[in-house]
Amino acid sequence: MRSKLFLLFKSPHEFTGLDMLESIAGQAKRGVILFEDAAYYALDPIKGKRLLELGKDVFVMKDDLSARGFTGMAMPGFIEIDYHQAVDLIMEQYDQTITL
Repeated sequence: MRSKLFLLFKSPHEFTGLDMLESIAGQAKRGVILFEDAAYYALDPIKGKRLLELGKDVFVMKDDLSARGFTGMAMPGFIEIDYHQAVDLIMEQYDQTITL
């Protein structure tokens, strides 16, 4: 079974495609990296929880949280990472990368 890593860039208020993410992922191992305004998922108790239910591992960029004034404030379950870790996830840890 192939693993799929989803890259999200839009805030939870702009992106409403979590059902699409689930549909595309199917039964594959799945992970999500939150970039830019998608970092707000890590702060939203409703949409963030829904995202955690969909992804095995949900990562959020530390720099993007910091740029928005929320350093270290991600909800439990979100894994804060840096750019080197993101590159490793994209290049080495998952078979397929999908930007939504």
